[in-house]
Amino acid sequence: MNLLFDLRVMSLLIALVAGFEIFPLLLAMYLGEDPIPLVKSIILAAIFVLGGIWFSRKARPELTPRDGFLVTSLGWFLASFFGGMPYVFNGGMDWPSAFFETASGFTTTGSSAMTDIEAWPKSILLWRSITHWLGGMGMLLMAIAILPFLGVGGTQLMKAEVPGPTKDRMTPRLVSTARALWGVYTLITIFGVAGFMYFGMDLYDAVNHSFAAIATGGFSTKNLSMGYYSPAAQWWAILIMGLGGMNFLIHYRVIVLRDWKAFTYEELIGYLLIIFIFTAYIVAILVRWNPEWNIEEVVRHSLFQVVSIMTTTGFASTDWEQWPAITQLWLGLLMVIGGMSGSTGGGIKVVRVQILLKTIPNVTTRLLRPNQVVIQKMDHQPIPREILENAVALFILAMGYVLFGGMLLNAMDMDLLSAMGASLTAWANVGPGFNTVGAMDNFAHVPDFGKIILASLMIVGRLEIFTILMLFSTRFWKD
Repeated sequence: MNLLFDLRVMSLLIALVAGFEIFPLLLAMYLGEDPIPLVKSIILAAIFVLGGIWFSRKARPELTPRDGFLVTSLGWFLASFFGGMPYVFNGGMDWPSAFFETASGFTTTGSSAMTDIEAWPKSILLWRSITHWLGGMGMLLMAIAILPFLGVGGTQLMKAEVPGPTKDRMTPRLVSTARALWGVYTLITIFGVAGFMYFGMDLYDAVNHSFAAIATGGFSTKNLSMGYYSPAAQWWAILIMGLGGMNFLIHYRVIVLRDWKAFTYEELIGYLLIIFIFTAYIVAILVRWNPEWNIEEVVRHSLFQVVSIMTTTGFASTDWEQWPAITQLWLGLLMVIGGMSGSTGGGIKVVRVQILLKTIPNVTTRLLRPNQVVIQKMDHQPIPREILENAVALFILAMGYVLFGGMLLNAMDMDLLSAMGASLTAWANVGPGFNTVGAMDNFAHVPDFGKIILASLMIVGRLEIFTILMLFSTRFWKD
């Protein structure tokens, strides 16, 4: 392992985080808010960065696979620590809550320990949304895009950070791929800002909500989330969240290459089909449950919550915890499924669900015809064995992590439904859970140790378990 260069990469990652704090600092100065919390945060981060760069000045610039996993895992925890300092210095949060809030931001989970969002300074809320935007596409992927020398071992960072069973490149060069991804991501973000402004938001709210929607995060500047805004703004949010939950390879092929065949990908068809089926089912239930709603309201709220939960954004257009229990059960299932591979969404990913479902008829076929060779395919291509193993192992490990996290929270006197809901929503990077941590609630009442557990679950879920699990293997630390 190349620990000195690992330190240099992590130092540069914190420099990137601190660099983006300049934008809320400028906003604070413009609005006449107290800039000191952000100034202190930038100074402390700068001290760490300069120290790390000095100690690693003789490091050779190369990364092995183990370095990639180590840098990604520790880098995300470090970013969550340094990124949480503005909340602490502002005086509104203790360290566990700040770590929780920042981990929730970077992992695009959207769970919050803020009891009154609108009481916080606008500059701090902007920083909160920026953590979404940075974490959505990946902080280390941005570092690769702007620091070409990381391309030497950047493939290891990309494998460890980018979610999904495959890590396809858009271009032959990794740096070009990273820039292409961030270029498309930025373009859709601007598109989102323009739409939100057109439908009634001011520039500040439009930027915050576009950052959260495309990153499938869910942080809002309002206590009522998207329920505060017009139906037109909610429809626009549905579109941006849906785009964020799609594989960005599709966006690149359509926007840059004009490759319309990208719309025929099996995972995309499955993604859209799940949204349609779940929305139709919930609409049918809500029509009978609340006859006072007109059909537009029923369809809008149903589609909004299905897209919000499936893409793991976590925005709310209404308090869906008041809906019939069966609808909440189906929304909980969507939390597990999540968005597409290569998207900013969390969960298991649609492609893994499709792979797992494809194994069922194959198993029965083998039982009936033991000598028949059965080959599973996606998009007419055989599915490699390692992808099958990845899908099965991740599903088993994910459910284990969720149950274990829920039991720990339940032992801290959280009721079982709230504890399991909090654990599930943290791992899946959704945001709202059930009962006391529902759509219109917050996580302020969760014990400090519980917040640390949930923040860790968020990072584990964002990096898809294996990246973190590697660090606990004895083989990982052997030369």
